[in-house]
Amino acid sequence: MTTVYLIRHSVRMKNNLIESYNTHQDKTIQNEKVILSVLGERRAEILANEEELQNIDVVYTSSSVRTLETAKYLIEKQNLKVNIDERLNERVAGIPNENEVVDWKKQYEDPTYKTTNGESQLDVRKRFEESFNEIIKNNKDKRIAIFSHGYAITFFLLKYCKLLPFKDDKLNYEYNGKILFNKTINAPEVFKMIIDGDNVIDIELIEFADLPFEFGV
Repeated sequence: MTTVYLIRHSVRMKNNLIESYNTHQDKTIQNEKVILSVLGERRAEILANEEELQNIDVVYTSSSVRTLETAKYLIEKQNLKVNIDERLNERVAGIPNENEVVDWKKQYEDPTYKTTNGESQLDVRKRFEESFNEIIKNNKDKRIAIFSHGYAITFFLLKYCKLLPFKDDKLNYEYNGKILFNKTINAPEVFKMIIDGDNVIDIELIEFADLPFEFGV
């Protein structure tokens, strides 16, 4: 059996703490360079000490700073190295920009919906799944930690889960006839997948009592 932990990064530093940003970098690059907040660093360290996440064999992250910062406590504690794969990156939001309203629910309900220069759910799922399949193929019967992002992980999980109607603007996922997830995604958040050969046989949400909900995009 192969065990995979899909881990959403810890709390990122809020944009309202940046007074000015003089750069020619596009929004995607700026987003990838966002760091964890002070609280995010603390929660990442707590995460690394959780019993469920010990004895990891291999670690993968997106190319974003905040996933690497979340993973660093675990890899240092367990004397591991990290594999960086940009296919695990967050969805490219595209235009409208951050000052305009994007219908985020529509990206869950319509897998093909995307904004100008952005990615659809299917776009993200395709690249994430390609990376995921390679990781499983190369690490049979190991315990794997994959640090990624909220949209990327939840889009990928829709390959295996059923999206139920939104309740109070919260994602509502069903897996094998049971509710897997019905809340706002935490930072960090951990989903555990059990894989037999090439087949996913179980998915569960792992919640930690010492990491209560903390909103962080």
